Amino acid sequence: MSKKVVFKALTFGTEQMQGIEPFEILTTEGISEQIGIQRNTTSQYLNELVKESKAIKIKSRPAYFFERETFTKKFFKADKDIYDNFQSISDELQKKRLEETPDPFDSFIGTSTSLKEAIDQIKSSVYYPGIGLPFMLYGETGVGKSLLAKMTYEFCQQKGLIDEKAPLLELNCAQYYHNQELLSSILFGYSKGAFTGADKDHVGLLEAANGGILFLDECHRLGPESQEKLFNFIDKGTFQRIGDNNKNRSSKVRLIFATTENIQENFLRTFLRRIPITINIPNLDHRTKQELAEFIYTFLINESKKLNKTLIVTPWIMNRFLSLSYQDNVGELKNMIKLICASGYSKSTNKNAILINSDTLENNLLSKFLSIKEIDTVENKEITITPTSKVSDFIGHNSSNTRLIRSIFKVFIRLFEDYENGKFKEDFLIHQLSREANTVIELFVTKDQKDQNSSLHFLTNTIKELVNYLENNHFVKIKGNSIIALSNYIYRRSSFSIEFPIMDKKISSKLYQFATKKFLIETKLLNALLELIETKLDVTLEEEEKILLVFYLKSLNLEMKQPDMHGVILAHGFSTASSIADVVNHFLDEHVFDAFDMPFNVSVDKVKTYMEKYLSTHDCSSGLVVLVDMGSLMVLAKTLVEHSNGPVLMINNVTTQQALLVGEMLRKGSDIEMIGEKITSNLPMSYEIAYPVIEKQPMIITVCHTGLGAAQQLKEFLQSSLPVEVPFQVEAVDFNYIKKYGKENSLFKQYDVQAIIGTANPEVEGVRYIALEELISGHGESQINEVFSMIEDQTIRKEINDSLVRNLSIERLVSAITILDVKRVIAYIDNVMDDMERRLRINLSNSKKAILYVHIAGLVERSIRNSNFLEYKVKQSDKIRATNIKIISQAIEPIEMAYNIKISEDELNYLYDIIFDE
Repeated sequence: MSKKVVFKALTFGTEQMQGIEPFEILTTEGISEQIGIQRNTTSQYLNELVKESKAIKIKSRPAYFFERETFTKKFFKADKDIYDNFQSISDELQKKRLEETPDPFDSFIGTSTSLKEAIDQIKSSVYYPGIGLPFMLYGETGVGKSLLAKMTYEFCQQKGLIDEKAPLLELNCAQYYHNQELLSSILFGYSKGAFTGADKDHVGLLEAANGGILFLDECHRLGPESQEKLFNFIDKGTFQRIGDNNKNRSSKVRLIFATTENIQENFLRTFLRRIPITINIPNLDHRTKQELAEFIYTFLINESKKLNKTLIVTPWIMNRFLSLSYQDNVGELKNMIKLICASGYSKSTNKNAILINSDTLENNLLSKFLSIKEIDTVENKEITITPTSKVSDFIGHNSSNTRLIRSIFKVFIRLFEDYENGKFKEDFLIHQLSREANTVIELFVTKDQKDQNSSLHFLTNTIKELVNYLENNHFVKIKGNSIIALSNYIYRRSSFSIEFPIMDKKISSKLYQFATKKFLIETKLLNALLELIETKLDVTLEEEEKILLVFYLKSLNLEMKQPDMHGVILAHGFSTASSIADVVNHFLDEHVFDAFDMPFNVSVDKVKTYMEKYLSTHDCSSGLVVLVDMGSLMVLAKTLVEHSNGPVLMINNVTTQQALLVGEMLRKGSDIEMIGEKITSNLPMSYEIAYPVIEKQPMIITVCHTGLGAAQQLKEFLQSSLPVEVPFQVEAVDFNYIKKYGKENSLFKQYDVQAIIGTANPEVEGVRYIALEELISGHGESQINEVFSMIEDQTIRKEINDSLVRNLSIERLVSAITILDVKRVIAYIDNVMDDMERRLRINLSNSKKAILYVHIAGLVERSIRNSNFLEYKVKQSDKIRATNIKIISQAIEPIEMAYNIKISEDELNYLYDIIFDE
């Protein structure tokens, strides 16, 4: 009963507090006197309340106590139960107030997206001990350099880095470009009599800005002498006024520089060394669409306020605002909107609203809007803007997509925290998060069904293609409606991507590690999909989004076709193990083997570390079979079994044939002892397979040096070019496999292989090879006639050739034979061909250009992969050839630099013969 009385007295006393300071009735003595009980009893109860987190204690002499709930309502939520003194709890209050105060940079559009790195650099600079580090803002006119300088000043004030009354002074150096002496006097000051007209002492900006910030805009206009004086000031903190040579003055001022010009070309090297941080501010065309939309709505709302009118903006206008290129950046956009609104105001017959449509535009603006070739259809209905509107009414925070994505992560945080606090078990957490992820992702399909535009259809088709590729390579099946859900998520994420990060970094990191460790198949599949999406669509997802999508994939109950017993191939070489594993997995249509391609100089310890990590992330209780290429690795068996809860079988001298035999036994679930016995007794072995005597159908095989996926696309191109009545089969085969086994491939036993078409010749004896380059150049017509010679109708043969040329467009082919960004690599090749034509003084025919597109894209891919290098010998060389090859080498240098590769002499000779072959 007495403890309740003590708690009541403590609550009453806390309610009477005027501030966080000593208050006598909140000591042990004070409370004892109020309620009339012994001091030691009161002390016992007060300390018990502190342990129960119902009270806060200040360990001063005497100690003071506050009732926690009342204290929180009156002041703030304290993090601790016990504080050493009043200063420590006051410091925590001050810190929390600072944290709650909006960051000045938050109002700058793009702070959390395209300008995040720039803002982080600014904060790093100002937090440097002393007066911070001087930094240079670099960017085009109108990108917001002056505004960033002002926000830096406000940030320094807020964080106590400078006094609240500290000055912010600005000097535009361009205004005094033609009078460097005047510029220097304004900057450093001058003494009386220093020059004609100097009738009194004058304080310069460096001195006037003492304790604050000096912003020097257009600082490339500073002459060498001013630059020297400035870097001496940065070094020593002292300077001299003009005409005051014997007196050093000091000033503790933070310096911010800004320029629009090339930094290396416009400043002394000694000056630049004193400015350690250069911050690049991107122009408006390099900002995100979300940021551009924020600028547009901000300026429209400002005009609505100034005119005190409602603005009704048509989607035709808004979509063109979002698609224009702004040479003069934010200033150009702002002035354009101001001009359009003024024109609308003058033409408006409606007293309350101004309609902003094509009729509002002056002739020059209308021409500019009509000249836009590609329009992003973002808005499809009129937008009403009032003087009281906010940007968040139209984008970001209040959109239904934003509310949906915020709500799901709140659920994720709550469930994961409850799991960590032991409220439920792991299985329940996984079930709940998977169900929530499935619900929210599939909601993106049902929302806004009317918004099914061409962009979404294109995206869906692209995602389908990528998923098909993954299904073939990872032996899983993803339902069609799940592909549509993923496409809708990728399509709609632009409306809420600015919200990230939503979760606390510590929680998101823990949850991401939890998900990736528990869901190996889903994580592997997601990473492969995101790599393709980033390459094809230039979309990069945040960590939180990856968490959401991993749990979504988990909800689909994906099952990889895989035997109970695990298999691993370890082999030295760039892709030896991967090639064998790919061949066997595709041959058996199941993920039987994982692969580890080892460098030739790898140590046994490194291999051991890899396998131990593999065992920690895979359930090998049914057994693990490891195929290795060197006997020295056999010693790992006894070491690895210590880390496994199942038997480990290691087999030496791995070959594709051996791997196929082991893989077949793994798939059938053979006993691990039987696998070891059979592999030693059955290899080497001889066998014969008899095929039924039937008339073989003609076949064309497609291959590609980059892998089976590209060969599969070439197969689809060919099939789409063959008329229905043509009895030819087309089959895609792994390049390395057919190069190694040639006619031993079972396809040659079952079909009459007429030709191999692809990007590299596997050199199968007696089988015609047609290079893809020849087909698209039109030079392959005679070879096509030979391949299809059994078709007597010449019209059909011509139709096949024409269809091939028509279907094999440059972009489709380059996309098929390489994982590179198609538009980017084609742009590079365009520049290379233009340069070669100019330097070699030739005009390349369209057919040769087509060959060069495909060949150069292929050689870039080969060089990056460091595989399948072209061997090309020249019969004779002369001075002219050597000179031209040097020119070709120089022209192709931009590609070498862009992809960090080196084009071989054989490749250069081959390019020469493509260019000059008549």
